[in-house]
Amino acid sequence: MGTVFAVRATAARFDSSDEQDQTPALGTTAPSVIPTRPSSGEAGLDLGWQRVDGDEFDAKKLSSTRWRVYDGYNSASKETLSAKQCSLSGGVLTITGLADQAGTTCGMAWKQNRTFGRWEIRARFPAPADPAFNPVFLLWPADDANWTQTGEIDFAEEYDPARQYVQSWLHGPGNTDGGYFASEHFDMTQWHDYAVDWQSDRITLYIDGRPWGAYLDKKFIPQKPMHLVIQQNYNPKRPGTVPLESSVQIDWVRLYS
Repeated sequence: MGTVFAVRATAARFDSSDEQDQTPALGTTAPSVIPTRPSSGEAGLDLGWQRVDGDEFDAKKLSSTRWRVYDGYNSASKETLSAKQCSLSGGVLTITGLADQAGTTCGMAWKQNRTFGRWEIRARFPAPADPAFNPVFLLWPADDANWTQTGEIDFAEEYDPARQYVQSWLHGPGNTDGGYFASEHFDMTQWHDYAVDWQSDRITLYIDGRPWGAYLDKKFIPQKPMHLVIQQNYNPKRPGTVPLESSVQIDWVRLYS
């Protein structure tokens, strides 16, 4: 299994107390957004981004040339990750966290790295979900071992078991708390499009083609190659309990220049 450092900052952030108590008041203020178009409003189309790659998940199994799927126990995050929990059916990728004491879940990483660019994911988050299962879409550095010096962009991270709002964290170079945003409430159990535009001087977050946050402090903007990661973390507050089976579904992933 490839190392899964992406869950380390997340797990450390919520080791001992409720997530709401530890939410940092960081980030650059930007208009919040309540999406009103459940099946339209792609940022890539609305803004004229040039598509360079992606995955529609319409094959019978995940592409081994595009994705590395995590499989095995991660001692850093104390998670059991199984490739079987990332499954394809009907053109949809489903990542399922099992109702077992290990909270067996799944994650996958795009194999190609790039410096700057745009990514968009069409997804829905079924509810009710267990509070311990936390799906996240993020950009993770190619220099895996020294991730704190490169940074991490969590552009859509989900901790609400009712799936009614989304959050974002920026772990900028040399600073694990480089910024934070929370959206207004909207129904994430329906299909929506989650996008990030990473440039050298800013990072802009989009839901259904509308900006809902922007990181503008350049000292916290990663400047080295990164790649997309899709995973559902397992962060139990009471180890040994059996969680409610929880999932996230993804219709497509698209990469733009």
